[in-house]
Amino acid sequence: MKIMRRTSMSRSIGAVLCVLVCCTAGVAQKTASRSTAPLPEDVLMLLQQGTLAMRSNQPEEAVRDFQQVTAKAPHFAEGYLNLGLALSQLSRNGEAAAALGQAVALKPALRGAHLFLAIADYKLDRQDAAAAAIRKETALDPKAAQAWMWQGIIDLAQAQLTSAVEDLDRASSLDPKNVDILYHRGRAALALSRESYETLYKEDPQSWHVHQILAQADVESDHDVDAVEQYKQAIATAPVQGGLYEAMGSSLWRTGKYQEAEQAFETALKLDPNDSLTLYKLGCLRIDRGNAAAGKPLLERAIAADPSLKLSSYYLGRAESELGNDQKAVADFKKVIADDIDPDTTKQAYFQLSRSYRRLHDNTAATAAQAEYRRLDEQGKDVMQEKLRRHNVRADRDVSIPAPTVVETP
Repeated sequence: MKIMRRTSMSRSIGAVLCVLVCCTAGVAQKTASRSTAPLPEDVLMLLQQGTLAMRSNQPEEAVRDFQQVTAKAPHFAEGYLNLGLALSQLSRNGEAAAALGQAVALKPALRGAHLFLAIADYKLDRQDAAAAAIRKETALDPKAAQAWMWQGIIDLAQAQLTSAVEDLDRASSLDPKNVDILYHRGRAALALSRESYETLYKEDPQSWHVHQILAQADVESDHDVDAVEQYKQAIATAPVQGGLYEAMGSSLWRTGKYQEAEQAFETALKLDPNDSLTLYKLGCLRIDRGNAAAGKPLLERAIAADPSLKLSSYYLGRAESELGNDQKAVADFKKVIADDIDPDTTKQAYFQLSRSYRRLHDNTAATAAQAEYRRLDEQGKDVMQEKLRRHNVRADRDVSIPAPTVVETP
């Protein structure tokens, strides 16, 4: 996980600050926050100028325009909000916080104002003030994913790890595909895990759970070789914990040590012969190694105990294909394709399906399956390139500033 760097925030805010700038048409009849009278024409003109300056990425011009708006219409909360946003873009965070504070004082229910006040306070390292402001925003708009994300970020800064995880879980439920939320959610979970580990180590530094937690952290970081060593140390202390052998077997499998992985799964099954997950993994591993006759019965036992095991149809199809039962293999691969649980497995199912069809002398179906496999393979390459591009874009930033709405009227 990356460590948060505050120097990256000025770049982030500049990139997104004007994304949702409102149009300025039709404002002549709008009113200021504490008055039923329309805003004066010169104020409306300054609002329009400031909005256009923000859209044109000219925050200095916008600041001058919005400063005049607040001077001429001192009770217009939205003017202070706009001024605060423009000042934030220039990293004049103290002035931004003052303007945003005035906005919420004039209009406590102004959406977004508490959020950006919290961000300004956060960047000024005023975490208590930031926490108070962001909680007002989430209370006003409980469906705002960005607000919950920032509440989680601020909780992290205050070492309120359990609350941070809860807040970021809430944000993720509202916006499940938001990569920034997912990133900070991962940070919070990792920090909470680290805290649990430190407490555990303090209470019992010899506990096998210490090595188990370290191994799990290594797995999450794709360091399976290190994970295996931690699992071995845990097993030395707790040799009858079958789950340790099953987990170590998975890491050994991923590192290509298939014989050792199979031995680890076999040991786990000696300790718990009915563990469906270990039965499943050992069955799949044996099928992967070309021993379908030994793997298929284990897989069938696992599925009978737990029908929800994912991707079981794919490995059953592989086993049936190896054993010469191509009609059954076709049925299994079609189920994999229909379920479409994992894109890569679906792609591989088309490849295996084409082979089974050819052995059944159905060349038309085989050609169609092969064509779909190739299409998905090319599509997968495009997706991977996009993921790499996004990773490179995100490499120099850790905290994203949500896109604000520059408002003209209440």
